Amino acid sequence: MRQNAHTLTLFGVSYVAFAAVSLIPLFATGGLNDATFGIGMVIAIALIPVTAIVMTMFDGLLMRRRAMRPGVEAAARPESSEITREPFEFAFAAWNGIESREAVARLSKRLFALEIAHRFEHDEIAVRDGDVRWTVAPVRGVLRIAGWIEAADAETRAMIRAAIEEFLIDELGIRLERLAA
Repeated sequence: MRQNAHTLTLFGVSYVAFAAVSLIPLFATGGLNDATFGIGMVIAIALIPVTAIVMTMFDGLLMRRRAMRPGVEAAARPESSEITREPFEFAFAAWNGIESREAVARLSKRLFALEIAHRFEHDEIAVRDGDVRWTVAPVRGVLRIAGWIEAADAETRAMIRAAIEEFLIDELGIRLERLAA
């Protein structure tokens, strides 16, 4: 919900800036007569989709600003002995041409689409939601992604691991392989 408010605020500020840049010179040179008012209305209405297009073009830059700040994550982490960290790793076949880095990048895009706040830096995803934290990153040199999940109950850890596995299999079409013990 907070990301939607951020997007609406950013849209409003961008729209006002575009309107000011285009309408102030119009009214300054033409005055407040019927012709300039009509042109101004057309410009004001046309700026709505123009602002949306500009925001879409710069979506990658804007999304990074919406991601969680690392300092907030460290400060808000509860110090509790109940929280357990469980590592996980998924190995996969390269038959569909998706590399480990690309799989993690696509997972980040999916999290943005689902409006799940996360940080995506240096090919690593970090998510914090209350007392639940998890990360995932590509393993260099092999077709594998690895990470960990911190949560108080095993059910939450299993649910997150299953969601990542489902994303890899169903949305990316990756065939997972068993890891050697």
